[in-house]
Amino acid sequence: MSYAAYKMKHWPTGIEHCAAGFITHRPSDAAAFSAPAAGPAASSSGADSDADSSAAAARRRLGPTPNLVVAAANVLEVYAVRAEAAPAAEDGAGGASAAFDGILGARLELVCHYRLHGNIESMAVLSDGAENRRDSIALAFRDAKITCLEFDDAIHGLRTSSMHCFEGPEWQHLKRGRESFAWGPVIKSDPLGRCGAALIYGLQMAILKAAQVGQSLVGEDEPTRALSSSAVRVESSYLIDLRALETNHVKDFTFVHGYIEPVLVILHEREPTWTGRISSKHHTCMISAFSISMTLKQHPVIWSAANLPHDAYQILSVPPPIGGVLVVCANSIHYHSQSTSCSLALNNFSSQPDGSSPEIPKINFHVELDAAKATWLSNDIVMFSTKTGEMLLLTVVYDGRTVRRLDLMKSKASVISSGATTIGSSFFFLGSRLGDSLLVQYSCGVATSALPDLIDERSGDIDGDLPFSKRLKRVPSDILQDVTSVEELSFQNNMLPNSTESAQKISYVVRDKLINVGPLKDFSYGLRV
Repeated sequence: MSYAAYKMKHWPTGIEHCAAGFITHRPSDAAAFSAPAAGPAASSSGADSDADSSAAAARRRLGPTPNLVVAAANVLEVYAVRAEAAPAAEDGAGGASAAFDGILGARLELVCHYRLHGNIESMAVLSDGAENRRDSIALAFRDAKITCLEFDDAIHGLRTSSMHCFEGPEWQHLKRGRESFAWGPVIKSDPLGRCGAALIYGLQMAILKAAQVGQSLVGEDEPTRALSSSAVRVESSYLIDLRALETNHVKDFTFVHGYIEPVLVILHEREPTWTGRISSKHHTCMISAFSISMTLKQHPVIWSAANLPHDAYQILSVPPPIGGVLVVCANSIHYHSQSTSCSLALNNFSSQPDGSSPEIPKINFHVELDAAKATWLSNDIVMFSTKTGEMLLLTVVYDGRTVRRLDLMKSKASVISSGATTIGSSFFFLGSRLGDSLLVQYSCGVATSALPDLIDERSGDIDGDLPFSKRLKRVPSDILQDVTSVEELSFQNNMLPNSTESAQKISYVVRDKLINVGPLKDFSYGLRV
C-alpha cells in the first residue's frame, strides 16, 4: 500500500493533560450507588449482613467517584474508575489480600477514545457542583480555538455542545502584529461552573459564560433532547483586553472560592527581570483579583498583592473553607487572601523581602519547585510532584479564621509528572510524558504497619516483564494484591525524617497504570528478508 502524506504508526501515549469530572454520570447517580441497601439486608443472615454493611461503609468512604479525562497530544480519552469494596473478613490487616482503607482493588475502564485533528493545548472541566447535572469538557487548540464537549447517552460518547473561535480576519487585531506565540491558549473554569476563562494571544482573556440551569443549546431538529439533567454548557463569550487593565506578562491565573460573583486571580509581572539582574530587581511579580460581572461585562480589582518573587510561575486556588490562593515559586511558596498572607522558603536561593517585612520561615531540607505539578488531596493538604519525581505534601495550617503557617514534608518518589488531578476522595492520577501514568489510592491516617503487603521500603523493577508493544495495559486488582509490593509499579518509598512532618499521615497504593511507549529518541526500520 502507498500513502500520499503519512500514516500514523503509533498514536501518542504520553499524557500531557488530565482532569477529573462527572462526565458519564451525575454525582447523584454515584451517591445513590454508594448508599447502603436498606431492604434485603435486614432479612439476610448475620454474616451476609456484616459483609454488606462493611461493603456499604467502604463505598461511603469512597464517595461519588468522577471520571478521569486524559489528553495525549491529539488523543482524548475518558475513563471510569471501578473500585471493589472489601468484604468484612478482608477489611483488616491480616493476610496477603488485605484491603487498603476498605477497598480491595481499583482499575481504569476506558469509556471512549477519540483521535482529534489538532493537538490539545489545554483542558478544563466545567462543573457547577450540582447533584443532578453532568460536567462538560473544555478543550483549547492553537491559536485561539475552544471546544466544549458533553457526554451523550444516545451515542455513548462525546458530542460538541459549543465551539468558539477567535481567529480569522475579524480577530487579526488581537495578535498585535505577531505571527506566532510561545504558548497556546490556557483555559480554566470557575469552581461553581458559572463561567470559564481562556488566555489567548498572551494578553486576551476570553470569558465563557455558562448557561443557566434549565437552558440548553439544543437545535430545532432535536426537540426531545433538552434535558433536566443536561451537562454544563456555555451560552456566550466575550473578550477582556488585559492591557487595558495594566496587566502585562501574565504567567498564570485561576478562579478562587468563596465569592458571590466569579473572582479571577491573575499572576503577572509588572517589570520583567532575569537571573542576571536579581541583585537589583527581584520581587517583580504580583497577583490581582478581578470580580467578573458577566451581565455588565465589568471586572473591577477587589484586592491585590505585590512584591512576589520573579520566579513565581503557578497559582493554586485553596478549597473552602480556607479560600485564597497559593503562589508557587521555584524557591518559595506564598499564601495570599483578601485578609492575610504567609510564606515559606524552600532553599537558600529564596530572596527575602525588602524593608521592614518579617523574615520568611525556612524548611530544614533543600527542595526546588520549578516545573512542579500539584493537586489537592484535602481542603488543607496539597501534593506536589517535582521535576525529579519526588512527592511533597504541603499543609495549610488553618485555625478556623486565618492561615497561621505553611508546613512542607517529603512523602515518596514516583514518576516525573506532566499533570496531576484528584479523583474523588480516595484516588489521584499522575500523568507523565516520560513514564507510565499512575492511578494511586491514598488514605489519610492509615498506619503503614497495618499494610505489610501493600507498602514496602524498597521496590523491584517489574516493568521489564511487561509487553512493550502493547499500547495500554490495565493491571487487574487481583494481580496487584499478589505482588509483594504494590508500589513496585514505579512508586518508591523515599521518606526522610524532618521537623515539618505533618501529624496527619497519608499512605499510598498504586492501583492501575497507563503504559507509555517512549519518549523515542531515534528509530530506524528496513525491509524484511
